Amino acid sequence: MSERVFGLLLYCFPPGFRRRFGTEMRALFRDQLRDARTGRAPVPVVRFWFHLAPSLVGAVLLEWRDVVLERLVSSPIAPPPFIPRERMLHSLTSDVRLAIRMLRKNPVFTLIAVLVIAIGSGAVTTIFSAMNAIVLRPLPGTHGTERLVDIERRSADYSEGTTASYDYFTQLRERTRTLDGIAAWTKVSLTLADRGQGNAVYGNMVSGNYFSLLGVRPALGRFFAPDEDRTPLTHPVVVVSQGFWQSALGSDSGAIGRAVTVNGNPYTLIGVAPAGFRGVFSPLRVDAWVPLMMQQQLRSTHDLEDAAWLRTFGRLAPGTSVDQARQELTALTVAYIADRGERGGNRDYNTIRLSALTGLPADAREGFLGFMQLLLGAAALVLLIASVNVASMLSARAIARQREMAVRVALGAGRARLVRQLLTETMMLFTLGAIGGMGVATMATAALEQVPIPTDAAIVLELSPDPRVLAFALAISLATGLIFGLSPALQASRKDVTAQLREGSTGSGTRRRLMSHALIVGQLAMSLVLLVGAGLFLRALQGGQKVNPGFQIAGVASVAFNTEAFGYDAVRGRAFYEALRESVRSIPGVEAVSFTDRLPLALSSSGATIDVDDAVNGAVDREGKVSVQLSQVDAGFFDVLQLPIRSGRAISSTDNAESPRVAVINETMARRLWPLGTAIGRSFRFGPERVTVVGVAQDAKYDHLAEATPSFVYFASAQNWRPDQWLVVRSAGDAGALAAAIERAVRAIDPLLPRPVVMTLTQTTSISLLPQRVAALVTGVLGAVGLLLATVGLYGLIAYSANRRTREIGIRVALGATRSDVLALVVREGMWLAGLGVVIGVVLAGAASQLLRSLLFDTSPLDVPTYAVMSLLFIAVAMLASYLPARRAASANPATALRSD
Repeated sequence: MSERVFGLLLYCFPPGFRRRFGTEMRALFRDQLRDARTGRAPVPVVRFWFHLAPSLVGAVLLEWRDVVLERLVSSPIAPPPFIPRERMLHSLTSDVRLAIRMLRKNPVFTLIAVLVIAIGSGAVTTIFSAMNAIVLRPLPGTHGTERLVDIERRSADYSEGTTASYDYFTQLRERTRTLDGIAAWTKVSLTLADRGQGNAVYGNMVSGNYFSLLGVRPALGRFFAPDEDRTPLTHPVVVVSQGFWQSALGSDSGAIGRAVTVNGNPYTLIGVAPAGFRGVFSPLRVDAWVPLMMQQQLRSTHDLEDAAWLRTFGRLAPGTSVDQARQELTALTVAYIADRGERGGNRDYNTIRLSALTGLPADAREGFLGFMQLLLGAAALVLLIASVNVASMLSARAIARQREMAVRVALGAGRARLVRQLLTETMMLFTLGAIGGMGVATMATAALEQVPIPTDAAIVLELSPDPRVLAFALAISLATGLIFGLSPALQASRKDVTAQLREGSTGSGTRRRLMSHALIVGQLAMSLVLLVGAGLFLRALQGGQKVNPGFQIAGVASVAFNTEAFGYDAVRGRAFYEALRESVRSIPGVEAVSFTDRLPLALSSSGATIDVDDAVNGAVDREGKVSVQLSQVDAGFFDVLQLPIRSGRAISSTDNAESPRVAVINETMARRLWPLGTAIGRSFRFGPERVTVVGVAQDAKYDHLAEATPSFVYFASAQNWRPDQWLVVRSAGDAGALAAAIERAVRAIDPLLPRPVVMTLTQTTSISLLPQRVAALVTGVLGAVGLLLATVGLYGLIAYSANRRTREIGIRVALGATRSDVLALVVREGMWLAGLGVVIGVVLAGAASQLLRSLLFDTSPLDVPTYAVMSLLFIAVAMLASYLPARRAASANPATALRSD
């Protein structure tokens, strides 16, 4: 009935109007009538006709007026219909239903737009997912962590910090009123043996309230009781992770209460931690937890009462703010320093900083977040490029839908209604893109989890997205959809109905063309910023690989041992290392063998101060001390690393516990302390001992490649026993091939020892360039994606422009223009845009690269070759994107071109 009435009303329009738009008006009328028929109630249909009839009458009158006056007039856009609140949900449902139909009508457009958004959204979501997994996500296996705070003891200006001694920890724990509790923990190497099978595990020594403060509940058995946290060496109990319980104990529930051996000592297994729980430092796998009171048995070389080697965290009391707790702990720290009279520089650490307890300690979290924010910024550029690309597609689609919009206005739709409908379609595109982005992030994070990290530590990365990441992806996609979809929606709805209906063309205009050009130039500029960033990281990586570390990295194998974890005392430990040295030395191809407590370029440092009586004034600090980096090395160490001794001699086998204390220093230290004479024979005090300098070694890189050379001291390890040592072996051939022989040598000494993990020095030192390597990989991928999206956008724009100029090209050819002239005409437009994008991109990259300065090892942020190469690459790709549509335009038949509209 309604359709017949509408058909009759159509006959009220002028005949020419009916012939051009009658069919489309009937189709759109059916769509809107279907939306109005939500049930059997006639009210929505009546309301629909109530709004439609006046608009139709107005449109009819205006059209006949135009016919009579034979000139163009504009009719006002119908005011937006008033939508009562109770109809909002129904209206939204109708918008979504209509948007789905419109997107289904253009599957190619929908698919491409969703794919582009998914790529951009996926880039941002991947980086955010990594940040979320490591520093934002609650600690796995814990409950109620929102009031947990990491406690750091810092200097007054927060620039430096230190860990806590046991005495300091207990003072805070007993006196605090703003915290419900304070717990302490530290890492420890363990060998856990069950039924004669030894396993090297990563362990934590923890205070008794560690698990309860974290809100962790045991999966089996129990955690530590209060009595097990009071008296040293009285409660040898151990809790294992669920992963260890499954892999090493065969998921045997009967293991609870079983006697096991930890570092050669009898312990009782009392509980299994819940699945996923890895302690407070969640990127590191922890297999077992033992009470802090067992420290003398498990780490006898450390002083529990005085040395500062514990990390602490606490739980805020209800109603207490972070600032109140910080002020109280700072006051307690100042009082502790005054009461105990702490030694040395610890007196300067008199301020407390509290921060949310996450998977990384606060001191490491700052650097990690800074690095990840740079990568997130690069990913955001890709999302921006993708959004601009989609905005261009929406603008082009808006032109194609002008006639449809005009007909909708003729049927009574106001401008607000049209904008709302178009935004609904855009929001649906970006929502689908966000879902696709989650898929991209899931695959990308799974790939990142497989990237090998050159370290002997058990790294566990679970980067997969979670609901927080999903919410972030949706929020970021909808926000960008609203920003970049609003302009095309306003553009599509801004013209009056009569002008659009009469125009009946694809539309054109200087303003629209300029807007399209601006969007393309913006994409190109942002893509160049990404490419320049990737190029700078590659240059930094190349520069780092060319740096001479001062020693020979190739040909050296390394293995970490801790004889204390084997249950050996000092005598057995020394005997083990001596037997291992002799056994490894007999392996064919081995040229030199030694031990050290610190591998170079492994991002580890060990600092101390020494007292020097005859140093020049400028070499000592205000307290008369000299700050140095140090290492304990055994005889043969300089031969293994091929680190030259410039004067004097190296550490030898005669430098034992009974001989006078000796040391080798580096050239920088000799030059700073004794610039006017030789350093050989000079001495300094290290603690209570006087140490004589017997050699000066060539300067080298110790911590990382970008460091300024510090004063460095090599002490004789035989004169200062440490149970944890690195075996370093120089081979005439492939160092990695020594792994099996070294394992046999270890098993020959003690078959119950865990299997050693052999790595080459090339592998372990590669971690010093890990940030540059990751940054180059991520920005390179993002830059390639950004360039691809921008190139596709440029190709589309040039192809569209060439299509619009088909008639013009036909005329030019008819007037004598050659194929080359046409090619140059079309390519010129693309290259002009590319050139402008390069100029703007270079300026933006120059500014943005200043943020990367700390990561650009030995590379200037304004490195000219990088900018030149990336710009040329950019121009070459833009040339190809412009040439393809130009060739098609030049090959068109002139006669056909002249007949085109």
